[in-house]
Amino acid sequence: MSQEQQLEALEKQLSEATQGLEQCNNEQGRLVQLLKRAAVYEALGRLDLARADVQTVIKIDPTHKEAKQTAQRLFTATTAKDPSPPIATDPQVEEFQGYLRQVTSGDIKAFVHSPAFVQVLTVCGTPGKAADIRATAFMILTTLFNPGPREDDRRMGYLIEQCALCFTRCMDSGKNVDKLLAYRTLHAIFQTSMTVGAAILCQEGTVEEMMDVVEFEVPEVQISIVDVLAIASSDKTCQKLIVQYGSRWLTKVAASESSDERLKATAGTTLTKLRMQKEKQDDNASLDSAMRRMKLESKDLVESLVKVLKTQSQDQSVVLSAVEGLAYSSLETDVKETLINDNACIKALVTLTISTANTNNNPLLFGVGTILSNLTMYRPVLDEQQQQMKKLRDLANAKQGKKASNDTDARESDAAVDRRVQLAIEGGAALALMVLAKNTSANMRQVAAQTYLNLVTPQPTRGRLLQRGVIRGLLPLATQKDDAACALIASQALAKLAITADPRIAFGQQSIDLVRPFLNLCKDDKQLRQFEGLMALTNLASVDDQIRLKIVDEDGLVAFENLQLSSHTMIQRAATEMICNMTFCDPVFESYSDPAKPGAQNKIRLLMIFADHEDVATRCAASGALAILANSKGACDMMAQVDRGYNRITQLLNKDEPVDVQHRGIEILRCMIQHLEKEAIDAFVAEGAHVKLVDVVKTCQATVVRGAAVEVLKMFVEHGVQLKP
Repeated sequence: MSQEQQLEALEKQLSEATQGLEQCNNEQGRLVQLLKRAAVYEALGRLDLARADVQTVIKIDPTHKEAKQTAQRLFTATTAKDPSPPIATDPQVEEFQGYLRQVTSGDIKAFVHSPAFVQVLTVCGTPGKAADIRATAFMILTTLFNPGPREDDRRMGYLIEQCALCFTRCMDSGKNVDKLLAYRTLHAIFQTSMTVGAAILCQEGTVEEMMDVVEFEVPEVQISIVDVLAIASSDKTCQKLIVQYGSRWLTKVAASESSDERLKATAGTTLTKLRMQKEKQDDNASLDSAMRRMKLESKDLVESLVKVLKTQSQDQSVVLSAVEGLAYSSLETDVKETLINDNACIKALVTLTISTANTNNNPLLFGVGTILSNLTMYRPVLDEQQQQMKKLRDLANAKQGKKASNDTDARESDAAVDRRVQLAIEGGAALALMVLAKNTSANMRQVAAQTYLNLVTPQPTRGRLLQRGVIRGLLPLATQKDDAACALIASQALAKLAITADPRIAFGQQSIDLVRPFLNLCKDDKQLRQFEGLMALTNLASVDDQIRLKIVDEDGLVAFENLQLSSHTMIQRAATEMICNMTFCDPVFESYSDPAKPGAQNKIRLLMIFADHEDVATRCAASGALAILANSKGACDMMAQVDRGYNRITQLLNKDEPVDVQHRGIEILRCMIQHLEKEAIDAFVAEGAHVKLVDVVKTCQATVVRGAAVEVLKMFVEHGVQLKP
């Protein structure tokens, strides 16, 4: 079997496993399907997705032996730097795998009180240990700290107690090597469980004592301390203590010109994360006070972090800290403007993304993606209910003295964001997104899709992005089945491109692959997505019969007919235009024109109603569809049976109607007289249609329309109708 055939077989297995998972109604069956899909993901090399499925199994059933073994193998595969198989098995690896089996079997308490648990903590806090051993150790901690729903609550209590005891013993020794181990282990605990890490750090006096002596510690210990503070600052229970006892030292380090590069970058990131917490005004006041004492401003923190990016530091941990800090701070308008106006900074982010593409450094890539997303993010469009809720929320915040939102800031207007988008594209943002879109991480693909959507929002950018191959990044995101939310965002970005571009040039043979993503937009709850999905499909279907047939095969007509009943005029219009376009397709024509087809009469009735719609474009689309369908006698019969049918058609000839609507009305008259003869003649004469046709001939400036009216008048005369001059 060739490589291509193997890949095709695996994709088929993946689809079957996903369908089996969706159809499964019992817990045990779900576990089987999740593990089956994880095995396919692993074979495809998509390890992040495989690990996610396995972790889901472990959460449902923490004692699942196969899932634990698979998770350990995947963790090792993801973190190992050398993909080649080891020559011989390390005895310590086998020992740790035994610990993992012991933990999986449920004998938790005995393990936690044994020297083996201390050994596991030690390995997690020792970066120099072999990757496979550390991977197993982290897997053990993950299993311990994330119990299933049926686990005893007391388990977390004695786990925290034992971890805290180990931390205290190391600290009490006073030796630098032990303190280094304590802080690095605590950092590892935070990585596997914020709850356990926060419980240890928030013990009475821990942060206070740590910060009292931090200035006297050796640089290595200081770096390990600030690493702990940085990760802990994401937890609300730790923030107050860090601000209270750590602000002075953190601001001093961040403001110093002589500080270690990594120490300074991580301190700046920690301060940035703390500043972005807006819930507690008192905490922010303490932090601001400490920064003022050191004459350190927010822009200084940003400049320091940007400098790390521009200097292209070889220490990846320093770069990661800088990117993380900027990811948090780029939510602020001031920072957005600073970063986007620094072309060298944007190019540094893009270069960093490309150089990191094959290193499995997902935190770094995700940070860059978050920055680009924040820089190009537009204000959300709120409906009436959301606007009212926002007013109430702003009023409540004002009474509590909280900072007002930046909704009135001109730098967050659509025009200002358009400008930032232009600058981001000029800096090469599309290249960075291409890397993120190919990543196996769901979070990475989500941020890539959202940023793509931001970039294509201004119409002037779309042509340039198409030239740079944006479709290659977006199409896989829109057609993937693993993350529906991500697929919708990517589909919306593609829809914006399809609305304004010639599909034959922009998408070529890939056009047919866009039908399902665009139909998914039509089925979404958000009206903007519905509208853009309709507009994109209308443009797509206008150039190719195969596209129209594909839409029929995907039950697109049902979606369009449902959207005709929308409360939004523009969606009604777009849905009616789509149906008018689709009537050129034989199966659609038959479903509307054959009275024997289910619902055909109701479909014609709805089009007749829309032909009298207050919106001109909707009238034009509905009458256009009727003009096409009127070529069938069955459709003419159904039009005649609609309440006031002849009257509705005659009104299309009114003087105040646009020429296009009048032309469609004339064509409907011609077909109905041709098929129904005297019945139609008598009914139209009763409505005065022949009189209105004479007015069209006299007043219409369009030669084609005037000529069509003359031809229909001849039909009236042939049936004995007397025309008055």
